Amino acid sequence: MPIDDNHIRILVASDIHLGYAEKIPVRAEDSFNSFDELLGIGKEKDVDLCILGGDLYHENKPTRSAQIKCVQILSKHVLGSDPIYLEYKSDPDIDFKHCYTKAVNYEDPNMNISLPVFSIHGNHDDPSGLGGHSCLDLLHESKHVNYFGKVDSLKEITLSPILLQKNNVSIAIYGLSCIKDERLHRLFREKKVIFETPAEKENWFYIFVLHQNRAKRGPTNYIPESFIPNFFHLVIWGHEHDCRIEPETSVRDFFISQPGSPVATSLCEGESLEKKVGILTINAKNEFRMDPVILKTVRPMIFNSKSLTDFKTLNLEEKDDKRLQKNVEKELTLEVEDMIHQAESLLTGHPKQGKLPLIRLRVEYTDERQQLNPVRFGNAFVGRVANHTDILLFKRKVERGSTDTQMNMELLDRLPVDAGKTMEDYLTEYFASAEDDKMKMGILSLKGLNSAVSSYINKSDSDAIGFIVKKQLQRRQEKLMQNEEDYMDEDDDNISRAIDNIKEEVDEDKEAELASQELNAVGRAKKPVPEDVMQRNSFDESDDDLSEAPPPARNGTAANGRAWATSSARNGTGRTGGRKPAEKPVQIVDLDDEPGFDRPSTVPSPVKAGRGGRGSRSRGRAAGAAGGGRGAASGRGGGAAARGRGQQSIMASFATQSQRANQSQMLNSTRSTQRNKKQQFESDSDSD
Repeated sequence: MPIDDNHIRILVASDIHLGYAEKIPVRAEDSFNSFDELLGIGKEKDVDLCILGGDLYHENKPTRSAQIKCVQILSKHVLGSDPIYLEYKSDPDIDFKHCYTKAVNYEDPNMNISLPVFSIHGNHDDPSGLGGHSCLDLLHESKHVNYFGKVDSLKEITLSPILLQKNNVSIAIYGLSCIKDERLHRLFREKKVIFETPAEKENWFYIFVLHQNRAKRGPTNYIPESFIPNFFHLVIWGHEHDCRIEPETSVRDFFISQPGSPVATSLCEGESLEKKVGILTINAKNEFRMDPVILKTVRPMIFNSKSLTDFKTLNLEEKDDKRLQKNVEKELTLEVEDMIHQAESLLTGHPKQGKLPLIRLRVEYTDERQQLNPVRFGNAFVGRVANHTDILLFKRKVERGSTDTQMNMELLDRLPVDAGKTMEDYLTEYFASAEDDKMKMGILSLKGLNSAVSSYINKSDSDAIGFIVKKQLQRRQEKLMQNEEDYMDEDDDNISRAIDNIKEEVDEDKEAELASQELNAVGRAKKPVPEDVMQRNSFDESDDDLSEAPPPARNGTAANGRAWATSSARNGTGRTGGRKPAEKPVQIVDLDDEPGFDRPSTVPSPVKAGRGGRGSRSRGRAAGAAGGGRGAASGRGGGAAARGRGQQSIMASFATQSQRANQSQMLNSTRSTQRNKKQQFESDSDSD
């Protein structure tokens, strides 16, 4: 590769699962053969670096045999005398703060690295044991892999990019190793995932590498695409094994590449897709393309799904159980034979490719008598398939009535006309239509309370309603104290007249504006809704617009991943690369905005002296709490015993209302705790 080449080429792969099925002789070498081949493709394509999206090993405590084979493969492809033209521009003390060796391997004068490999950990090779080390830590210390993206705090996550330059091309690689999906989902909702960006952020091509559920497998057991900030160009999504490596458009401006796994670790439909790796090419204009390369050492796999009702010659009404099962076995045997013949077309002729195919036939049945013993059935295919014990997977067929559509339309017609109303609309209607004066809103502002309800529902602010009630009561008390001469007697009529005057002076629009300002005041501590309540809350906005199924394939501007895909007009400028350490790291500033929104302007911060300075890392969080109101007013002079008694009566009436609000809030909290004691305990454990 010439030194003046204005492109960066990256080998993209994920979920290698080294050591999978290593105790099954016929499949023991599958994962190692695929890993050896994909690194060889990187060397052949003359890539500048390799990015792995997690799960390098299948277990977090791999066998010694698996570790030895991994080191052998990495030494074969990573070590060498080929020059590296990437200039490392960020601070290793921050990028590798979780490692003992805080440096990229190719800057070590004692090592000859020809292919830098950068990897995060996944859910299979996550840290464990004393010291919380991952098996990737060992590879990092041996200088075979650059291990990045490890999270050291589960209460707030700050992600700093690895900055690399080659001539006029600059890339910023963010890594987020695997975290429990529910916990990360909550951190994103609470805006506690912070992305730092370079000071001159327009010059960089942004890549985000993560290892989480992409398909929605529960209310919060996944990461929506909308959570990811909009400034990224490309997201490399690990953990999902179906190969969709060609860039796909997302709900935001970035593209998503899902490399999948080069080895089948489960016999499902997604694993039967063609296995590929990608060669990502980036130019100085921040344009990119992904060239998929088919792997030739992958064992052939055929997945098919059949219903017994599809076999026209099969009599499912047969009364004799043995004869019925014999006929079912005959039909399924013919189907498996066809699948084995189909698998022969997937043989590539590579000497390391497994010859025996993986066959999975999912059979839908309607009667228990129609099931076969999968192990006994597979004995007829010993030596012909690699998984003869689990060829068949029986699943009961779900009968769907023909009137489903009609019933759904009837249910739709029964929906109330006002089904689109919000909770604020219902509150306004309720208090406006209340006939009993005791049920009407008194001295509190309805629009102010609506703002608090909206904050509770949309922002998970569990303390919003009580906070606004206290603020409004405080303002009413201060108003009464200002006009205390008008009701200095203990006469109830004077007290009632004073309260009625306050009711008439309440400005609903002004109260709504004040409530919004108080709820969003800098320094106000918000109490999030407990996780068990959030999961049951039908108003969770993060789940409304996302489907239950895995995200559909959405091809971007790159047909088959080969055309140049441009995210936005960000012209990159950089310095001439070279194999030498950066004189000083690039300045980093924090991007502490809401996840998934547009990039805010970044103000450069001064660079600290010495290597490793990323500049001041102020997140713009002003300390201090929002200013409270005045306390209870004291008397203005002596000889006013009646006035004092009048004040005590009014304060007592307000205190009664405040106590009722507090008691109601405590009662609701107690009921929620008792009703979901186990889930509350699990939620509290997650936050530690």
